[in-house]
Amino acid sequence: MALTCKGIGLNRQANNVADTIETINGSVIQHGCHNDRVYLMRLNPNDVAGTLAAVEELARNRDYGKILARIPQDAWPAFKTAGYLKEAVIPGFSRGRKDGYFVARYFSSSRQALPPPETMGLVQSIIDEKPPVTRTGAAGTPCQLIKCGSAEAAAMGTFYRRVFESYPFPIIDPGYLEQAMDGDVLYYAAQADGRIVALAAAEVDRENAAVEMTDFATLTAWRKQGLADTLLRRMENETRKLKIKTAYTIARAVSPGINRLFKNNGYQYAGLLLNNTHICGSIQSM
Repeated sequence: MALTCKGIGLNRQANNVADTIETINGSVIQHGCHNDRVYLMRLNPNDVAGTLAAVEELARNRDYGKILARIPQDAWPAFKTAGYLKEAVIPGFSRGRKDGYFVARYFSSSRQALPPPETMGLVQSIIDEKPPVTRTGAAGTPCQLIKCGSAEAAAMGTFYRRVFESYPFPIIDPGYLEQAMDGDVLYYAAQADGRIVALAAAEVDRENAAVEMTDFATLTAWRKQGLADTLLRRMENETRKLKIKTAYTIARAVSPGINRLFKNNGYQYAGLLLNNTHICGSIQSM
């Protein structure tokens, strides 16, 4: 009997079971009941048709509410024909030359419902802010910036558990963090008196010369001191050394702080991923 997510609903409480990451037809996907979706994270361009068929079969068998796919622009005609909608575009995603698309297919009307007007109004107000927006600075804060390694994994997991009620990936698990850092995910932390007070990651895609800036978190008592801004600029500087050409992020639509952070640092709004990610206790648009 197939495991299904039927009846869980969009506002269910987070569980502790992480979604599965696996390879199908040479493509890397994440899927499970936590995010109630299939996320095609890396497409095998040599078997687009086979991958499309496989992820749809998986979504239908497990009764997931959504398929999200990050694809190169060359693959868009095949996905469009298969009924996908374009939700966001990352300009110059592939080596600064070709765009990357986030596309989606929905299997329930509720999963495709638009956010409330106040959410979209907040997003639009940040988009419309005229540059330059005043940037906060972290100069003078008694923090040490470090690049994290396996020695910090346990403290990182504990830190993320304190900050997030739920998250789309198992960043509270030190084993997962160690595996990520052994790959191409660079974590940086701000420490005060030897303990982590802010943390962020740069997930490097060397093939496409792109990086996702992600996993930002700051303890409540240390917010509004420019730590996230400092971490972002440090990660940008480090990834430039790796010849990375394009940086992007996937941020909660309802969070003015994280959206304003990226707006202030020159990032442009690229689209809205509807009801996409289980974070901070519920499935949210990003």
